[in-house]
Amino acid sequence: MAFTSIVVNLLTGAELSYIDSGAPTQSSYITIFAIHGMIFTKEIFQRVIDLAPSKGVRFVALSRRPFPGSTPYSVEELDILQSADNDDAQRGAFLEARGHEIAVFIDTFIRKFNLPPISSCGGGGVALLGWSLGTALVSLAISSVGTLPEDIQKRLERYVRSVILYEPGPIALGLPTPKQYWSFLGDPTVPEDLRIAAFGRWCTSYFDHSDLSGRNLNKLSWVLASPSRVPSFYNGMPAAIQRHGDDAMTDLPFLVLSSKQLLPAYRRAFFDPEVFPDVKRSVLCGDKTCGFAIAALWAVQDDEKEQRPADAKAIEYKFIPGANHFVHWDDPEKALDVFIEFA
Repeated sequence: MAFTSIVVNLLTGAELSYIDSGAPTQSSYITIFAIHGMIFTKEIFQRVIDLAPSKGVRFVALSRRPFPGSTPYSVEELDILQSADNDDAQRGAFLEARGHEIAVFIDTFIRKFNLPPISSCGGGGVALLGWSLGTALVSLAISSVGTLPEDIQKRLERYVRSVILYEPGPIALGLPTPKQYWSFLGDPTVPEDLRIAAFGRWCTSYFDHSDLSGRNLNKLSWVLASPSRVPSFYNGMPAAIQRHGDDAMTDLPFLVLSSKQLLPAYRRAFFDPEVFPDVKRSVLCGDKTCGFAIAALWAVQDDEKEQRPADAKAIEYKFIPGANHFVHWDDPEKALDVFIEFA
């Protein structure tokens, strides 16, 4: 199993690190690129990576900047990221650069390892999967491809077969946060220095929601975790893959201050008929997950009714039975089977 990094900006030398399951024995295999969420590093996908060769796919989990192994943000980048005073154009350029990094990473990986392109028999090509906050990076990558060099655009058009939003929160897509939403991150009664750690443990829980068929936000369990199953945090999850320091702290201003840019990026990536028109798009969510992820799936469904052109491909949706926000850790085979289904 390989662990290394790829330069994604020749001018700055910025790199993204990754872990790779390696090529399976099948010749025309699909490669799934996964982007992690907040707090938890790319190693949260390790159990899926271990299974990938036996399923005939290649699975690559990359590290977002500034998480371990990837290039930290510069002082100038941090200033743009964390300041609410920056103008929209400056923040938009910052976010587009993050999307370019993901797209260039995939393009470089394709060339470096000579990945098989999409074939007539249904194999080959690449799927881009974002988990939780990582869904924002997926949107940015897809929506910003048109401003990359033409050779990269053409190569990605030949290779990208699917885009998967896996357990997003509405805020990661620039969509409104439901008034019912609660988490430790925004609870002023929790000491500020403990909020990220508390959220990290809480969001690994399972939740018993009253009714999903009615699409009623008031029927979701927003606060109280289920006693039916131990949270993923206590299922052999190494402390090393949870970040509570400066790298994880950059994610909150990234989300909170960027909604004006994230919403058009997600909508362009998912509803613009000129952006990868033949690519499959899907939203996946567990039925025992945190309320914010279910709310996001419903919000995308509502958004699709208004935003998707009549002649464009419909988005596919799936509730994964018995799954929480960390099904890829607790039940990696179930998770990987679903990822392959929508790849």
